[in-house]
Amino acid sequence: MKITFVGQACLAVQSEGGPTVIGDPPALNIGYPLPQFPADAVFVTHNHGDHNNTAGVRGTPTVVDGRPTTERGTMTAAGLPFVLIPGFHDNTNGAARGRNTIIQWTQSGLRFAHFGDYGQDALTEAQLADLRDLDFLIVPAGGFFTIDAQQGAALVNQLRPRVTILMHYRTALAGPAQLAVLPAIATPFGAVVYKPSAVTTGRDRLPAEREVWVMEPAADSAVVNAASFLSGAPVAPGSLASVFGAFTGAETLAASQIPLPRRLGETEALIQDSAVPRLFANAEQVNFQVPGGLAAGQYAVEVRVGGQRRGRTSMTVVSRAPGLFVAANADGRLNSASNPARRGDIVVVYGTGQGELTATVADGAAAPASPLAFTTATPAVTIGGRPASVRYSGLAPGFVGLWQINLVIPSDAPAGASVPLLVTHGLASNPGSLAIQ
Repeated sequence: MKITFVGQACLAVQSEGGPTVIGDPPALNIGYPLPQFPADAVFVTHNHGDHNNTAGVRGTPTVVDGRPTTERGTMTAAGLPFVLIPGFHDNTNGAARGRNTIIQWTQSGLRFAHFGDYGQDALTEAQLADLRDLDFLIVPAGGFFTIDAQQGAALVNQLRPRVTILMHYRTALAGPAQLAVLPAIATPFGAVVYKPSAVTTGRDRLPAEREVWVMEPAADSAVVNAASFLSGAPVAPGSLASVFGAFTGAETLAASQIPLPRRLGETEALIQDSAVPRLFANAEQVNFQVPGGLAAGQYAVEVRVGGQRRGRTSMTVVSRAPGLFVAANADGRLNSASNPARRGDIVVVYGTGQGELTATVADGAAAPASPLAFTTATPAVTIGGRPASVRYSGLAPGFVGLWQINLVIPSDAPAGASVPLLVTHGLASNPGSLAIQ
């Protein structure tokens, strides 16, 4: 099945060869366009405009309506069993904001529960009876109108679902201004897993350990680390990134000078309406440098051609987000099966996502050779599972946003044409490899 986070409290769950369920569709003025595909069932947890836009859902779905629910009920929609669990939008039995119904359903053999605008201090025993052994818990984290992230984390610890998906917070693309944003909405949950707006999953694809997902809101474009290209992964300040989409009218152009220009032909990339340094552009891809001064959080990214918007998406920024390009041997040639390194050799790994540096380097400018711009923390590197000694970690002199890691291949590293290489620097990098003889 495919799970898509539309934004606010809306998700779509599409079973392969089976039904599609859409939950809590928001009105268009909230800022999240509804899916273009039809639904077979749509549920509503309560009667607020950011949750009840059933008229905007395509197709002729059966409505699982939690609005009139005052006692536990069950129904079948699109051949799926739904349980309507009555509750409240606040911690005063609905006196402040009214009722809210938790929707629990089973789809493709997986148990889901969507908490809508849950605002109670605690679950009742009657509610708990229907919420055990969940595979997916969809829980609000933005506070103000609902429980906040701290309360959400307590709920997760109580219910212990396989996967928790955070919802009902303000993203870079839309949402009420009163709601909390990243990173505040994720912090109480500990280590979260960043995901793209759509994830394919199933019984045999569930994580071995419990996970909390922060999914990107659905958009017409997507930003990735320019080295890893990992969908949904965050980027770091000062790093290189790529945005993919349909950028009609963009010419194929590459930057020919440093400092990098903030416009290539008629194409611009903008973060929060400010143009950023650009390396490359064509009608499908724009490569740029993430501004070094950005704090952790989520930001809107736009691509404009001739002043017209051609794509808009969100970009999550964390302090360090390693991505690996290539590795070179001590002789400067690329490491490969035909040009392997030896145990004890120094190799140079190139990547991006280095994070904070000992020297300030202007956006779009080349890294200096003197003094070198070191990373303030040393990454952990393993080769074939063995720790490698890092001799240098910092920007590659003369380049923009390129991270250079000089390391020594351990004496007990395994030999082979593709020995696993991993860099951990806040987050783990995409898998790399070295050829070692």
